[in-house]
Amino acid sequence: MQAHLKHLGLARSPIFDRDLNVVAYELLYLSDKDSEIAHKFLQTDQDACDALINNFTSIYDSGSLRALPAFINVSEGFLRSDSLPKLSRHNLVVDIKQLHQVSPALLHSLERYVEAGYRLVLDDFDYAPEYDALLNLAKIVRVDIRKRTESELQPHLETLHKFKVTPLAEHIDNYTQYEFCHKLGFRLFQGEFLSRPTLLEGRQFTSNQAILIHLLAALQNPDVTPDELASVASRDPQLTFKLLRIVNSARYNPAQKIDSLTQAIIALGLVEVNKWATLLALSSNQDKPNELIRQILITARMCEYVASRTREVAPEMAFICGVMSLLDALLGVDQSSLLAQISVADEIAEAITGYEGKAGKLLQAVNFYMIGQSSFRLPPEVQEIYSEGYYEALRWSNETMQIMQGSNL
Repeated sequence: MQAHLKHLGLARSPIFDRDLNVVAYELLYLSDKDSEIAHKFLQTDQDACDALINNFTSIYDSGSLRALPAFINVSEGFLRSDSLPKLSRHNLVVDIKQLHQVSPALLHSLERYVEAGYRLVLDDFDYAPEYDALLNLAKIVRVDIRKRTESELQPHLETLHKFKVTPLAEHIDNYTQYEFCHKLGFRLFQGEFLSRPTLLEGRQFTSNQAILIHLLAALQNPDVTPDELASVASRDPQLTFKLLRIVNSARYNPAQKIDSLTQAIIALGLVEVNKWATLLALSSNQDKPNELIRQILITARMCEYVASRTREVAPEMAFICGVMSLLDALLGVDQSSLLAQISVADEIAEAITGYEGKAGKLLQAVNFYMIGQSSFRLPPEVQEIYSEGYYEALRWSNETMQIMQGSNL
């Protein structure tokens, strides 16, 4: 996998507890213009979208990340737009700047996020009585120790204790500062003395914008079904993987393993699919369709068609097998790393890794048929089904590629 690693446009800065255990990370977004890692707030909602998409849909270097909360700072507008998907409090902590004015609309938005289980962090906070309502909602308050003398820090900390918030000392640059803040009663610590921010490496990939637009349009229909949404999303293999990757996050982790795209959409729920599709559409990274995508589409659709006619494998599972069988090549990762990031049904994993089980035999037969394997012979009763399936897959993949390229159908 190493040859395929790249910077994901993200860095992480560890946050430590009093025993110097890493308990969370702050996500730092780096645009293409950034030459160095810096602690800074996301400047736009675009930054927030990119940070969320990169963090929750990328494939990370094996073993490089622990499942710890991610602090992400967002704007007031982003919060009021209700754009954050319902990720677990174990996944995401909302970090906001101190505001000059706390509007009733902002408080209402924050109350809804807190009621939904999010933890709220106030950054670089200076106390004033008008912020009491905000402090009553917050769980953590960052304190920039560079901006206060040692004699000013203690009364500031005593004020925060009245609101039952956890104080975090940030910008700790040496041991003396750490020791002082530890004795003073800070519970969390962050700074270059403890650990410098590090770049995240992994494999980042994107979904086709046109397919996302079709998906968003379908989501506007109040009567749309998960099957109909799966039909749209399945036209983009990378979008298919992203939905599977998202549904396997801690918040959405289903009781049983996913064996179809429809099942993944049901697990997420239509509201959450809408939110994630919106974030994906806003994300700035886009790839052009290529021939490998076409090959994946043909394989997946043919598997689905043959399964629907032979009735030995569920068509949707057959489709996922077709997508997953070539997705490692598209994303530039080895298959074991891919399967480690999402929890698909055992039948799918066995099918794509060793052509095992009924789904594996179907996938193998489709692959052999498509490449014209001379030693492969179909039983006479299914030859016509495979022939029809292949031409149907060609038709459907060509149509889908036209959609991806923005052509009029």
